[in-house]
Order: sequence, then structure tokens, then C-alpha cells
Amino acid sequence: MTRSSILYQNSQNTVFLLDIPTSIALAQDFSPIQKESPSDSSEPISSTQVCLRHVLSSTPLKDPYPGSTEPKTDAARAKVLQRIPVSEREIHDAISPLVRQALHEIRVSLGVDEWCLERRTSAPDSGRNCTAHCPEGNVSLGKRSRKCQESSGNDDCRFPVEDYTGSTIPGKSSKLRGMPQNTYLVSPPLVLSPGLNLFDSMSGLCNLVVRNTSSDHATVRAGCVLERRDDSTETKCAQHYNHTYYIPPLSSFLLCKLPISQSATKPNRYIDPIPGLSRDRKFDLILLDPPWVNRSVRRSGHYHTQHYLEGDLLTQRIRDILRVHLQDSHHIFRHGSSDDRISVPKPPDLQTQSSIAAIWITNSAKARRSAYDAIQGAGLSVCEEWIWIKTTTNGDPITPLDGLWRKPYEVLVIGRRKSPQLPAGPPEKSGGGAVARRFIAAVPDVHSRKPNLKDIFEKVFFDDASPSPKSEDRTTYSALEVFARNLTAGWWACGDEALKFNSEEWWVLETDTSLS
Repeated sequence: MTRSSILYQNSQNTVFLLDIPTSIALAQDFSPIQKESPSDSSEPISSTQVCLRHVLSSTPLKDPYPGSTEPKTDAARAKVLQRIPVSEREIHDAISPLVRQALHEIRVSLGVDEWCLERRTSAPDSGRNCTAHCPEGNVSLGKRSRKCQESSGNDDCRFPVEDYTGSTIPGKSSKLRGMPQNTYLVSPPLVLSPGLNLFDSMSGLCNLVVRNTSSDHATVRAGCVLERRDDSTETKCAQHYNHTYYIPPLSSFLLCKLPISQSATKPNRYIDPIPGLSRDRKFDLILLDPPWVNRSVRRSGHYHTQHYLEGDLLTQRIRDILRVHLQDSHHIFRHGSSDDRISVPKPPDLQTQSSIAAIWITNSAKARRSAYDAIQGAGLSVCEEWIWIKTTTNGDPITPLDGLWRKPYEVLVIGRRKSPQLPAGPPEKSGGGAVARRFIAAVPDVHSRKPNLKDIFEKVFFDDASPSPKSEDRTTYSALEVFARNLTAGWWACGDEALKFNSEEWWVLETDTSLS
């Protein structure tokens, strides 16, 4: 039986039930659409590996979280409501009944079945983890990762992306610290070989494009040094170990610190929106998960988010990424003799595909306005909103739907730049008639892990627009995930956590005997 992360979908593709761990696991291999034509090859894709991949997860939530943080009296509730912008309340009032309707539709169709598949989990581990590379939560990390947990203080093992302001050229052992970055020169990509690729340190993978051009998985193993304090001698000692990452076929990544803060832009006003990525590299789909300000996170002080004074700069950076790297619907990209692609006008009969931008937002009015401004500032029109409804295994929202402090959903704002040759789509069905809404119910997983929406993007935007597999003029579609936390087969990913959930500690690999 074919594995699928979609447990339910209606005939209109407006309501889905998705299993998050399975969506990430299946995204490590090709979808049927991608198998028609690889992104950098005219040969059909046929992986020689027969392997089932399971990502380790948190225990699925069976009961909603208690609403202990909600106002206890009508007067207290009214006081909180006064502090919430009217526009934010209006959006929630429009979404809430549609959420209830979507959950009812799934519940009627599923009957008594659970709303997620069986998960691979482990016993809780109270030790502290390597913040950049290792998992968090209730997943046991194994012998190597427990070394990370023995450290104390703030000596975590982190990606060294902040230490190297210039790109590192493959094959060169010397690295220049503190040198100003030349935004007009981009290092050639580092191409991985099939199988195991060894690196002395993670710095050899930072601030340059790393590509797996094979139709099989690649593995990256890099050395790491973790400093830990010896309390008895009041000295620090270094521990050496390796990090291992699984790289999906035909995927590319760029481990870099994106310039989204004022301090990051002071040295150079004209920095590229994605340092190390050529401005000629274009994508049909760009998916972003920006670090928006979050009320509860800001109150706790546990996580770094953007300050309000830098919110406008974040909006500008998102807009610049879309302006520079989103494909123009009127152009086509042919492969030259080098790795770079050349943009040429697209014949009218091939102008059948949209350019898509998708931005995850919090439920604040400010984040929504910023996403709309970035999309519209890049020359696109907001066409859809996808609402991820966070549910228990029984299909109940994880928090009260009418709660004031925490909503049981997140929103993905989607903009599109249509080709003039594209036929008009069906009438929109949202409350105001301007933006269509789709609903994706899913039981949440570990912190910061979003559902992988590759399958749904392909169903909605790229299923009917795929050219013949024999066409060498363009691929089915190309995609970039910005602020990524895991890799996807055939996609590009960038950010300082792009390999986070591709670390081997998160994965269980099994031989698929049914296909051997």
C-alpha cells in the first residue's frame, strides 16, 4: 500500500487531514510529479535505495491544553479584548466558524479513527541538548548526543554561520574572518557525492550552496567540538564528535544567517537578500517561515524573535527575497554548460504556471499586515490562506477556539503572480470573496516543526501545469524554503537551521521488504 501523509481530503481540495511526521518523512523522497522530470537532469528519476524513513516525534496530544491562562471573568476578558486590534478580532471571527465546519467535515468522514498515524517516540529525556543540531523534547538522542547534554552553561554546539562573513570556496582550507562580503561574487556550489561525504567541521558547509545532484540520498558527516566546563578544576575541556545528516535526492541547501536585523545590515546596505545565493537563481515557489514577534514567547523571554523596531526591516527582507528569487512567469530557465540557469522569454504555449509565494504568520494583525505588504510589494496578489488547525488525536482543537491568548491554528498566506495566458480560476469562496481559504487539520509535533506541505502544494498549484517528462525547456516546478528546518527532495532550503530535522538523531531507517 502506498504511504500517504494525507489522511483525508475532500473533492474540492479545501479540507485536509495531514499527518505531520509522515509528511516530513515522505518529503525526503520524490513525489509522482517530481519523478517526471528532475530539476537538473533530463533523465527519469529512479532511486536505487529501498528504505522506509520514520522521523522521531513527540507523543501525540490526546486532550486539549487546559485554558488556565485565559481570563477568568467577563470583566477580565473584556479588558484583554480591548488590547487586541479590531482587525485581528475580525479575522478570527471570520475564520472560527469555518474551522468548526472543517473539523465537523473531517469527523463525519473519519468516524472513530484517530486523527494521526502511529508515531515513533521515545521516553522523555531531561538532559540538555545541542541547540543547533540535536533534537529537543521527549526523544532519546543516543550515546553521542548525550555528550552534548553533559555540558553546562552556554557552551552549546552551534552552526558557525556567524563566524564566517565571506563564502568558503570548496577545496580551500583557509578561511578569512571579518572580511567584508562581496555581494557580487558567489562561490561555486559544493556538489556532494552519492553515499558518505566527510568534512572536518561544519564550517565547510556554511555560507555556500551545497547540492545533492544524485537521484539517491547522500549523507554528510562533519566534525564538531563542544566545550564543557569542569567544575572541579574550573577549566574548559573540548570534546570531539561527529554530526551526521541525511540529504534528500536532488536537494540543495545554504546554511547561512539571513540578514533580517538592523545589526546584520549595517556593514553593507546592498547585501543580497540571501547571502551566497546567486541573484540569477529563480524559483516557482518560495515558502517562508519568518521569526515573527510572538506575544507568549516575548513574555517568557526564552526565544529570540524580531524586535518591533526591526519588524519593518523583516518585511522588506521578505519582499526583497521574493523580488529577486521568485521566477517571472514570462521567462523560462534553460540549463547552460555551467550550474547556473539562463533566463529567456517563455513561448506563449508554455506560459501555464504561476509564481507562488507562501508566508507562515502568527495570529497577530501586525504579522498579517507584514506578510500582505511583502507579497504585494513583490508584485503579487494574495490569493489564498491555508489554516493549519492544531488538533488532538480525537479531533478537538488543542486550545479553545474562542481563546484570547492562544489560538489553535496558524495561517499560511499565499500570493501568486499569474501568467497572462493562465485561465481565470474558480470564484473565491472566503468570507469577503477576495481570498480563498483551505483548512489543514494536523496533530502538532515537536516544537517549531511545521507540516510539510509539498503534496498539497503540488495538488493545488502544480498538478495540471506539469509539462511532458520529455520536455527539456523547464522542469515541473522549482521550490525554495526560507528559514527552513528540514530539507525536501528536489527543493532548495536556506537558513541557519536548514539541517535541523535532517540530523540522524531524528530518524529511524528500515528496509522496505515489500519493494525489494
